Amino acid sequence: MSDAAPDPQSRQTDLPIALDDLPFPACLCGVEGDVLRTNRLWDSLFDVPGANGTAPTAAEAAENVRAHLREAVTSGLPADLEISVRDSDGQQRFFAGRCGAVAFADVPDAVGLCVLGDITEIRRREAQLAFMATHDLLSGLPNRRMFEDALARSVARASRGKPGALLMLDIDNLKSYNDTLGHNQGDQALVNFALLLQTHVRAGDMLARIGGDEFGVVLDAATLDEAVEIGERMRRAAAEEPFVADARAFDLGLSGGVVPFDGTEEIHTLMDAADAALYEAKEYGRNRLVVRQTGAASTSELDARAAVRIRQALTEQRFRVHYQPVIRLTDGGTAYFESLVRMVAESGDLEMPSAFLSATERLGLMPRLTRLVVDEVTQAMATIGAARVSVNLSGSDLLDRTLPDHIEHRLAESGVDPSRLSFEVAEGDVAAHRRAMRAWLDRFQPLGCAVVLDRFGAGERGLSLVREFSFDQVKIDATTFVQLTGEHSDLGYLEAIRRVVESHGLTAVASMIEDPGVMERVRAAGFGLVQGFDVGRPRVSPS
Repeated sequence: MSDAAPDPQSRQTDLPIALDDLPFPACLCGVEGDVLRTNRLWDSLFDVPGANGTAPTAAEAAENVRAHLREAVTSGLPADLEISVRDSDGQQRFFAGRCGAVAFADVPDAVGLCVLGDITEIRRREAQLAFMATHDLLSGLPNRRMFEDALARSVARASRGKPGALLMLDIDNLKSYNDTLGHNQGDQALVNFALLLQTHVRAGDMLARIGGDEFGVVLDAATLDEAVEIGERMRRAAAEEPFVADARAFDLGLSGGVVPFDGTEEIHTLMDAADAALYEAKEYGRNRLVVRQTGAASTSELDARAAVRIRQALTEQRFRVHYQPVIRLTDGGTAYFESLVRMVAESGDLEMPSAFLSATERLGLMPRLTRLVVDEVTQAMATIGAARVSVNLSGSDLLDRTLPDHIEHRLAESGVDPSRLSFEVAEGDVAAHRRAMRAWLDRFQPLGCAVVLDRFGAGERGLSLVREFSFDQVKIDATTFVQLTGEHSDLGYLEAIRRVVESHGLTAVASMIEDPGVMERVRAAGFGLVQGFDVGRPRVSPS
């Protein structure tokens, strides 16, 4: 076992265990970690005896194993570990192992047994997904998820005295370019724009493709004048760039919105303001920048108006729950329904969650709304038979200490079997409230309620949450599917995400499917459960 292993001829041979019959690397050690016996697979893995091509890595891994074996023998409790070594080709391989104490009738002292399982493919797949989940597949730029993380960090720095700015950019006339020349040429134009913009960002700035033909730039520690100058350089460079295809010249330019921040703003407020400035630039004739100020005063003013509207709707019970099915691809039947809330405006029109949900959370009104949803869902389930329904929980719901009691009371009062009720929590809320998430799982999973990790992005954060918590299902976020149409679709990427989720014993659900082309790729990638407007629209009853 590396350079600390004795010569094979000096190992004990009378221990009644046939290690070479095991189909995986295995090792027996004494109470002090001294090697008693290894099998051929173990010797091959740790390059025993002698050769030093991978000795530093192998020696460290072998010492790690010995430490866990000593712990297992001394305590009498099994010890799990994970190691990595380099094989004879220099490739890194990963192994998960379990060490435990074993006793033999004719041997006075307990010995430690360690067996290793090769998890290299799982770790490589996770690393690949972690990279792909944070980058746009077409342009190679960071994607929206990575962009929002960078913006959050920059806003935090701004609160410590280093103000920054947010720049949102959109390609002018790309739709007509696509319509005339086809999406392949349009994709190439997007790549060209990405390369062009990269030449004008400063070191430390974040340039990302947000989606479609929209780019975002986080300008860290930048004044408004500096942000406008950078945006103007990008706009001028785009205006001067010739886009010639099929012997025709096309006028593709950039419109942009600039918003400074000082650390007092919410991320969504900044992005909404930058988007508004961008579309204002479009309306004013394109190929220009518009600056929009935001801050605590304007946010408070907007929140005050939203608070009046939402509180009034809660008091008048002008919220309605709709139910969107999650479909089994095996037989086309409904596995369960997700409850989705709508607000009835004073005009009688239904407002989608995007119009009120973030403000409801920000204003501390989510506990009232969630209780309303729970009440309506349990009442509906009590009257329509065996349907299963999931309820979405926000971060503030996880922290609400009285909500679990309310839910259990409603289940008992309605007579609904708890196994028919499940909960969905977005990846970001789980990451922000780990302790509260664990308490929720401990309380409701023993009752039979399933818990779903929603908006899974397959990044490092999402993968770590899958390993950390005992979720029942994982919903793959719509951002995963952005690249699944056209020439640049990556079916292997989607299938790999599903396999990684299922390798942890969880069910993978493909959600937000709104396009037949995406549906076919989801089916080909092996998903068994799907959800989206293309497979089942929300309805007024879970039946």
